[in-house]
Amino acid sequence: RTKALVLELLAAVCLVRGGHDIILAAFDNFKEVCGEKNRFEKLMEYFRNEDTNIDFMVACMQFINIVVHSVENMNFRVFLQYEFTHLGLDQYLEVGDPRVG
Repeated sequence: RTKALVLELLAAVCLVRGGHDIILAAFDNFKEVCGEKNRFEKLMEYFRNEDTNIDFMVACMQFINIVVHSVENMNFRVFLQYEFTHLGLDQYLEVGDPRVG
């Protein structure tokens, strides 16, 4: 539940003036400090984790939608969409959970 609340707060920060840049800078910093190859890598890892609860998954999708769609520059919006596609979000959403079935 804590992770879901954190994502809800981050999403809210994205919506205030200058907040979007702060959130992206924080994820860039996290990427560098934790040695990720891609921004949002750990977030997507948690999203795909089998132990993840539905509250977190909903908060994660809301956060992703806000991060991507609160940008006015269409080229940058497409770039952000690509980042999540590159990390497997589209494939996960299309196929669903491979453990179910």
